[in-house]
Amino acid sequence: MSNDPIYLQKNGEIAEIVLNRPEKLNALNAEVWQGIIDLFGQAGADAAIKVVILRSSAPRAFAAGADISEFPIVHATAESAGAYHDKIRHAYDAIHALNKPTIAMIRGVCFGGGCAIALNCDLRYIDPTAHFCIPPARLGIAYSLMETKRLSDLIGPSRAKEMLMGAKVIEAEEAVNIGLATRLFEPDQLETGTHEFAQNLCGLSQFTIRAVKTMVEEISAGAVDETETSKRLRGEGFQGADYIEGRDAFLEKRKAKFTYS
Repeated sequence: MSNDPIYLQKNGEIAEIVLNRPEKLNALNAEVWQGIIDLFGQAGADAAIKVVILRSSAPRAFAAGADISEFPIVHATAESAGAYHDKIRHAYDAIHALNKPTIAMIRGVCFGGGCAIALNCDLRYIDPTAHFCIPPARLGIAYSLMETKRLSDLIGPSRAKEMLMGAKVIEAEEAVNIGLATRLFEPDQLETGTHEFAQNLCGLSQFTIRAVKTMVEEISAGAVDETETSKRLRGEGFQGADYIEGRDAFLEKRKAKFTYS
C-alpha cells in the first residue's frame, strides 16, 4: 500500500490505478489530477499491461468530486483557473484516450469529478453501495460541454438534463438500469467479478479490443457508415497475426494464443 494520493500497481497483465485519499473520500486535488495524467500515460506506454482498473482504497467512496478546499487558490486568478481546468481536461482525456480497456470499480460515493473520471472509463462495475451525482447546480457553475456530452451519450439527453439540472443522486440499481453503470455485483463479488472480466480480456485479441474502442469512439463522434479508420482496421485485421492465430485455433479446436500487444 502506497502513501501517495494516487498510485499504480501491476498484477501480471492487469494494472490497478488506485485513488488513495481515504481521509478526504478521494476528493480530487491538483496532485491527483496530475497523477491521473501521469499514471494513465505510464500504463499506455507499458506493453505488458493489457487492462487498467481504476479503483479506490477507501471503502466508503470511489471519489467525492473535486477538492473544493483548493478552489480559492486555483481560482484566485483567471490564469490559475485556466491552468487548473486544463489539467482536469487532460486527466479526463488521458483516461478516455487510453488504447487499452479501462474498468472503473466503484463502491460508495461517486460524485462530481469522481463521476466524470468513471464516465471516461470503458466500463463501470459497481456494488449496491455505489451512488452517483454531478452537482454543478449546487455550486452555481456550468458543467463542461465534453463531459455533458459523455453523460448524455451514455444515459440519453433527458436523463442527463434531469441529473445535471437537479443535482440528482442516482442509486446503484437505477444506475445500471439507465446505463450509467455497466454491471451490478454483490458487495463480496465486485472485486472478483471485475478481475475475472479483466483477466478474460487479457486472453482475447488485443487488436480486436482496441479496434472496438476506436469504432465506438467514431460512432460517438457521429459516424454512421464506414470511415477511413474503420476500413483500415478491417483490412489490417484479416492480414494480422491475431486473425491467423484465431482462425487456426478455431479450426484446430484449441485455445488461441494471441501475440498482439
